[in-house]
Amino acid sequence: ILGNLVNRTFAMSKKYFDSKVTNPDSYNESEKVIDENLKNFFHTTIKEIDEKMNELRVADALNLVINLARRSNKYIDETMPWVLAKDESKQDRLATVLYNLLESIRISAVLLHSFLPETAEKMFAYLNTKVTDLDSSESFGSLETDIHVVEKCEPLFARIDEKKFM
Repeated sequence: ILGNLVNRTFAMSKKYFDSKVTNPDSYNESEKVIDENLKNFFHTTIKEIDEKMNELRVADALNLVINLARRSNKYIDETMPWVLAKDESKQDRLATVLYNLLESIRISAVLLHSFLPETAEKMFAYLNTKVTDLDSSESFGSLETDIHVVEKCEPLFARIDEKKFM
């Protein structure tokens, strides 16, 4: 789920914007609702993660981090970046969608760091970001702009060969 989100987002970033991060913050009223729903989901889930960690329910907290990736994958389906890319007048909206996805990945990496530090560090490196502290996850939109993310990232997790595993 998380690996899929990362691979899809970075591939679109390269394809549509040569891996450059911008955020024109462009949307119409219906698009604003979609964006706000994503941001509100992150805000609410981050509070839930904090509660689970305070209760020492680590597995539940980790599941909530993965739910952020699920929600971000749904955002891709809702916004359909491949359709936006076909319309020259929608380039600012497309850039906004990709920014929101990259920011979702950054926040997910911040929250994942306690569970899988090496994976989170890979994600930070792919994003080329310096904004990795836990406090930065409290507000959606902290990812730097006018930076370049990596053009091609290695899969975060290797596929498990069932036959070899068994």
